[in-house]
Amino acid sequence: MSSKEKKKASRQDKKLLWIRIGFLTVTFIALFLLSCVVILSVYQIRGKLYVCDLGYPVNPRDKNKPGVFDSLTLKEYESVTKYLFKKTNLSLVAFNEAFPNCSYIYMIDLLLPLKDAVLEHLDLGTRQPERTAHVVIVRGDRSVRRVEEYHVGPLHRLSYHIKVTNPSYTKSNIPYNFKPVDDVEYKFLYRILRETSEVLYPLLYESYGLSYHNCTKNVDCIIFHDISPRGIREGERQSWFGAYRDVEGFYLHPLGLEMQLDHSSRDVRQWYVYRIVYNGHFAYSPENLMERYTQGSIEKITLPFYEEKDTSYSSLWRRGNREMERPLQGPKLVEPDGHRYRVDGLHLTYMKWNMNMKMRSSSGLQIFDIRFNDERIIYELSFQEVAIFYSGYGPLADLVNTYGNSYMLGATSSELIPGVDCPETSTFLDSDHFVNSEKPFRAKNTICIFEDHANIPIRRHSSKDASGKFQSYGGLGNYKLIIRSISTIWNYDYIFDYIFYLNGALETKVSLSGYLHSAFPLYHEMRHGTLVHTNVVANIHQHLFHFKIDIDINGRINRYETVDFRTENTTRQWYSNARKQQMTYETKTRLTEYDANYKTKPGNQYDIIYNQYASSKFGSARSYRIVNNNKANFLLKDSDITQGASWAKFPLAISQFQETEVMSTSIYNGNGPWYPVVDFERFLQNNDTIRDRDLITWITMGLDKIPHTEDVPTISTVGSQVSFYLLPFNFFTECPSISSNSAVHISTDKDRNKVNVNTFGTPLTSSCIQKENKPSNFDGKTKPID
Repeated sequence: MSSKEKKKASRQDKKLLWIRIGFLTVTFIALFLLSCVVILSVYQIRGKLYVCDLGYPVNPRDKNKPGVFDSLTLKEYESVTKYLFKKTNLSLVAFNEAFPNCSYIYMIDLLLPLKDAVLEHLDLGTRQPERTAHVVIVRGDRSVRRVEEYHVGPLHRLSYHIKVTNPSYTKSNIPYNFKPVDDVEYKFLYRILRETSEVLYPLLYESYGLSYHNCTKNVDCIIFHDISPRGIREGERQSWFGAYRDVEGFYLHPLGLEMQLDHSSRDVRQWYVYRIVYNGHFAYSPENLMERYTQGSIEKITLPFYEEKDTSYSSLWRRGNREMERPLQGPKLVEPDGHRYRVDGLHLTYMKWNMNMKMRSSSGLQIFDIRFNDERIIYELSFQEVAIFYSGYGPLADLVNTYGNSYMLGATSSELIPGVDCPETSTFLDSDHFVNSEKPFRAKNTICIFEDHANIPIRRHSSKDASGKFQSYGGLGNYKLIIRSISTIWNYDYIFDYIFYLNGALETKVSLSGYLHSAFPLYHEMRHGTLVHTNVVANIHQHLFHFKIDIDINGRINRYETVDFRTENTTRQWYSNARKQQMTYETKTRLTEYDANYKTKPGNQYDIIYNQYASSKFGSARSYRIVNNNKANFLLKDSDITQGASWAKFPLAISQFQETEVMSTSIYNGNGPWYPVVDFERFLQNNDTIRDRDLITWITMGLDKIPHTEDVPTISTVGSQVSFYLLPFNFFTECPSISSNSAVHISTDKDRNKVNVNTFGTPLTSSCIQKENKPSNFDGKTKPID
């Protein structure tokens, strides 16, 4: 081939190469663009077409037509307030302008109608009972100061306000000193603390490098917090305040400085520091303490001794070695078909359950008219009280004994955080209150509702034939509805769960978290607690919880029966001269309140509420069984300061229903525990008959706490829970969950060659994206009611 031909062939090869390169480039670009289109399409499809269904609706309250159990509306709150301010005999002053010697409104809440009237309305369709408000007024203007309670109504057309005294109260006049300490008092108490801190400034800065009246926030501040009760006997109004380092988790930073303020006078100018304790040294005034401190006659807390270079041990900020190199999200609750429950205002329906909810300002969540298969089982299920009793040596540790109602468990309920406090798919509800404030307010997201799967079957069985080959399987996941609220009383957080199961069972559970209450490590303090960090002692204490359950089995005519297990020695029926020991049981219907109530832990016993006149088709009395998993051993029953919790003596009590026995406690018991306004034990002293009567069940649960270092920074809910069950006991003819479409049944054909799986129409797979609430929605603020 000539050179001319070679050059021509080379040019053709190069041209062909560029053509190929161009083709490949175009192909690559086309494929890249196609891939982008596919990816964008997938994201578009996922984002728009496959978001999970919302399921059953969540409908807001009808504010113009509140139900019989619904909390007050803004219009009702405002009308009651305006009406009362027009009544000159009350001499009312606006809350924000009030002094302790004034008359002012402390709380407004719904007064529930009589049970008879409510049931006539619900069951017979009669007119809804008129709504009425219960109002607590502080009468600091009286010559003998007291608290007065009024019924104000009817709310649709106000025409009366009646001063009332509940017949279950032990006092006709409620002493002023028994009322919760409110913001009217606190604004003057903290003014005294500020003035006192100025006198103690040299001591504070030399001892701690901190101050109160002229500090820089998050740098060198002290904060003061008080405890209850307000003294050691009736008639006193003397509150102890403890000093703490102002950091996250300040509860674990006690400074060894505690002051008792006397605020018993109606004139705030006569309030003063009554006692003061510094490093275990006692003084009657800040001036006296400073004089002795300056003279060197008391042992000082020196800065090097108390200085804590790292205060992060109380913080909840993440620290320590990571569990994984790259953080991964944990499992989440998914509702592929949306909510399987319906919320209409404060009415809730789930599967065969339906009920009504209300957040009571003093004690928290109440649930009314609980029905299964449209048959009422419970008229009222409500939390009554939590009492925390401590032991200790220092002034605060010695006296702190907390009654939750005095701190308004409902009105101070925490805003719930999606993804932590409740699943992100939960329904969140607000609660409205008028307490310790100028106006009614709305607490955001204080109730959450969600359906959960416990990842354990509620029932199942796998069957094999005689040769060991598979025959069949049937099972149902333990789906359940949970209603949750969380109340925070100073350092402790209480998580309340009301749990409704597919088999007609109901569980009530309380879980504990939050910070330990701590004390400065005085020498004798160690006898009562544990050193959980440098200079931090956490004291032994006991939590006691009380619940009210108004059970109505086939109506209100019920009985209480115990089923006691025992053993017997007998002869085997089918063998000669063969003996055996076996279990048996005996039943006993309790006739009176004395006969029913015990103060000690019973042995193997079933507690049954039943209707003698309602039997199943098999002849058994339709019943519900009460199972208390954490019966309290009340350790301080003889202490004078625990008399406001006489209910704690009874792990279970049965009483005849009385309209006046609304609660087992009151908002006044916390500051007047020695002679409480409501003494639960008196409910039982008339020894009413409980045979074929409307019965109330009262349950006490307890948890003893010896603090340990793993409780720092906060207490884990694991192992810190109490609960009780209400279980159907011959109430149904079979397990009612057998009708659930969520069940799975697996069987084989007669030749056992084919496996048949039946989910009864329920899909097993899902490809949707869950719509979620996020923690970023939290703002921690109350808001006006609209």
